[in-house]
Amino acid sequence: MTRDTIEYLLCDVSSVGRAREEHRWLDSVLSPDEVAQESRLRQTTNKVAYRSAHILFRLMAARRLGIEPRDAAGLRFTRTCRSCGGPHGKPQIAGAELSLSRSGDMVAVASAPSPSHIGVDIECIPSEVFAGFDDYALEPGESLSPGANTTRRRIELWAAKEAALKATGDGLSVEPSDLEVVRTDCAPSSEYWAASIRAAVHPELNRLSLAIIPCPPSHAAALSCADRLPLISTDLSELLIG
Repeated sequence: MTRDTIEYLLCDVSSVGRAREEHRWLDSVLSPDEVAQESRLRQTTNKVAYRSAHILFRLMAARRLGIEPRDAAGLRFTRTCRSCGGPHGKPQIAGAELSLSRSGDMVAVASAPSPSHIGVDIECIPSEVFAGFDDYALEPGESLSPGANTTRRRIELWAAKEAALKATGDGLSVEPSDLEVVRTDCAPSSEYWAASIRAAVHPELNRLSLAIIPCPPSHAAALSCADRLPLISTDLSELLIG
C-alpha cells in the first residue's frame, strides 16, 4: 500500500464469515469491550454484522500502520465525542485515520494517513425515501432531474453528507440541508465521481473533498477526506496478508 493514499474496502458480511471459518484467529482480534458490546445485541444477524465490521476495521488499521494482521488485537482505540466529550465518538488511533460504516449486510471501512481526517458511509437503497426527506436532507440547490434514478441519487447525496460529517466529527449536529454536494473535476478513476461540499453556514466544511464510490446496486457509498488523495480499493484477502 502506498502511504499517501486513501484505501477503502466494501465487503459483505458473508465474505467475512467465510474468512472466519478459514482463519480461526480472526475472532481473537476483537477487544474485550467489542466482545461485550456484541453480546448486548439481541439479534443474531446484528451480532454477526457487528463482529464482521469490527474485524474489518481492525484489519484495516493494522494494514495502515504496517503491522501484521494478527497483531490487530493489540491495537487500542480511543473515542471522544466532539460535541459532549463522551467516550462514544469516532474511533481514533495514533498514526492513522480510519472510518467505519455498516448498512444491512454490507460494511465499508476506509483509512488515510494521519492527519488527513476521513469519513466513509454506506447506505441501503430503499424502494422510496420517507416523506420529508428532501426538506431534511437536501440543500435547495440540489435539484434532481426528472426521469433520473432519483431514489439512488438522493441516497448518494445522503451518503456523501454523512461521510463529510464523519470526517469532521460533527455528525448530525450539522443539518444535512445546510450542505450542498457539488460535482467537481474528474475522479482518479472513471468508476468514481468526485465532488466537494459547499456550506455557507459552515464554511469550515468547504475544504472537504468527496467521492461517490462503486457499490452493489443495493447500496450507495461515499468517502470524504480533508485532503485530496488518490483512492485505492482493496479486498479482504489483502487485509489478511498485511
